[in-house]
Amino acid sequence: MDESHLQNQLSRIRFRQYLILTLLIIPDLYIIAEVIGFWSAGVLGTMFALGVFAMVVVNHRSSRTAAGR
Repeated sequence: MDESHLQNQLSRIRFRQYLILTLLIIPDLYIIAEVIGFWSAGVLGTMFALGVFAMVVVNHRSSRTAAGR
């Protein structure tokens, strides 16, 4: 197998891992929202999502820079 095939396979595995983690976290978020209130949980969830988005953008940019694109 060539390296590009292995990279594609690794990418698919990583995507499945993130999907499984997301599906496991959603019920926990609902429980937390019932405990602290839906408004507070919404604000915290939004802040968390923005932080994750920023990390993804920074990671993507650094990987593109390292690859010489």
